[in-house]
Amino acid sequence: MEPLLSPPWTLVSLVPGRLARADLLYIKLHGLPGQPFWYGDDWITALSAEMVREIDLTECTVFVANCHLFEQRADGIQPSPMLEALRDGGARAVVGGPGENYAKSRKVHGADLLGCYFRRAMVLGFVPGFAFRVARGALALSRYQDLATADTLAFRCFEGEVWW
Repeated sequence: MEPLLSPPWTLVSLVPGRLARADLLYIKLHGLPGQPFWYGDDWITALSAEMVREIDLTECTVFVANCHLFEQRADGIQPSPMLEALRDGGARAVVGGPGENYAKSRKVHGADLLGCYFRRAMVLGFVPGFAFRVARGALALSRYQDLATADTLAFRCFEGEVWW
């Protein structure tokens, strides 16, 4: 499947069925705290929580390189409306991070590097939780030890019965 880009993919033009029954979705949009939307370039609305709930995500693992998938608080995890929508849509597992997440536009780094390692582990047949632990370990041992790496090491994998 060719990647969908935003734009031209927007809230108006996306057909949710195009995302249904995928094994792995890799989403790299912009997220804001508490918002039920994700945004593409120029802050064009690309996806809403309502649309996510309409997609059949059964058996789908979702890697989210966006900012603010959840917020880490002293009393635990505060999921964003988009994380809740992914769960409601039936996602098998979701990987993402709290607060702002850092990457580079012309280099695989930070969240994208974790996503690369995660995808490789999934291709090897690992279940999402184990694939995440393998990917996180590879990132922790990589030569890139900077703000983006430290931020990305706070990512979590949500799967199974207990999500937060």
